[in-house]
Amino acid sequence: THGIEWLPQLVQVRLPAWIAWLLSGVLLVWLGRLAGFDQEAGRRLLILFATSPMIFALGMVHTTDIWLLFFMLLALCAFASILHCRPNQQTELWWLLLGASLGLGALAKLSIALVPLSILPWVVIRSPRLIFTPGPYLGALLCGFVMTPWILWNLDHEFAHLSHEFGHVDSENDSLWHTIDWIPIVLISAIPVMLLSLFGGLKVKLDDLANEREEAVRDMLRYSFCALIVLFVIKGFMGEVLLNWVLPLVPVLLMIFAMRMRWSPANTLIAGTVQMGILVALIYPYALGLSMNQDPFQKIRGWDRVVEAAAERAGPTEVVTTDHYSTLAWALYFWPSDIDHDRRYLSPTGQVIPSVTRRRNQYDNWDVLNRPYPSLVHIGQYSEQLARRCLEFQDLGEVSQVMPDGTIRSTLNVFRCLGFSPDPPWPLVNSH
Repeated sequence: THGIEWLPQLVQVRLPAWIAWLLSGVLLVWLGRLAGFDQEAGRRLLILFATSPMIFALGMVHTTDIWLLFFMLLALCAFASILHCRPNQQTELWWLLLGASLGLGALAKLSIALVPLSILPWVVIRSPRLIFTPGPYLGALLCGFVMTPWILWNLDHEFAHLSHEFGHVDSENDSLWHTIDWIPIVLISAIPVMLLSLFGGLKVKLDDLANEREEAVRDMLRYSFCALIVLFVIKGFMGEVLLNWVLPLVPVLLMIFAMRMRWSPANTLIAGTVQMGILVALIYPYALGLSMNQDPFQKIRGWDRVVEAAAERAGPTEVVTTDHYSTLAWALYFWPSDIDHDRRYLSPTGQVIPSVTRRRNQYDNWDVLNRPYPSLVHIGQYSEQLARRCLEFQDLGEVSQVMPDGTIRSTLNVFRCLGFSPDPPWPLVNSH
């Protein structure tokens, strides 16, 4: 979408996320139909999806998470469609769709592996005959074929991405609370107002009549939901469970509430409107007279002005370095460019200053700082490691991250490195 030049830049970079969010909603409703949702439950499900603060926020920004959600739902719909097929029907096309969904989802985020892992217990216990059909193996072959670019890239880069993912599994921040502290967070993030329906009591026994295939889909989703909870509890023993990691739980969570809530679709819509109001207040707290201390998104605000001010002080550059990968991401995105086409996103390039005390990130894979440059710009604190590799290291002054209420959240220095040489070699960054 970067090539659609008649669209504003903000729309260009967010349009894929909006499309993925919209299609995810369609897939969730389809999954509900495959699970035997009646018209009223289907309406509640659509409202829950459209007004979930967590999912709506993911749909606002183009990240890997929104595509993970889309391909995860597509995979679940494909598997549910397999369960709907009669014994004499051909299911190979559905298995191929499942494999393609998992493969494309893995290109977005390897967390999609949780989908087959969570379904596997149901297959083994409830429907082991599926293991002895050709469909799963056809799907697995297609999944592996689709993942070929990822596999080849990792082979060329010492399995950097795979090491990065495993680096998330364990952490030094161990606490037994991490096994359960993510549960209230995901509930409040996904359905904060809808939780009030608990006080009216959710339906224990459903009064709808599901056929055998629809009941099989429901049973599969229950197994998947419980298996995911167990997996995240186990992960909690190894370290903190981040909010975006539990995204695979959210669609089934919405389905549980949509099916068992006693509220009418109209009341659900009212509650959803309140949820969206809360989200708007969180995104625009300053419009309500709140300060930076009440701003949950303060960390990501004001970077366009920070980078613009840094560019004014430093002038043109082809390389930017920083102390932290998130700062580098903002710098590379917002750095002014005279290029009108989508190639403006290719310049400048950059890398976080290598250090044995930090983890490897995506910018380390391009080895930007292993080549000499006549000049580059550094944003952050003074770096002795960088300065010793420059013929001249000029301090160009400070730039501030200013909040909408005028509060300065942080201050960064801007430096110009002249005559950069990668000698002596940078320390190796081995942590992932």
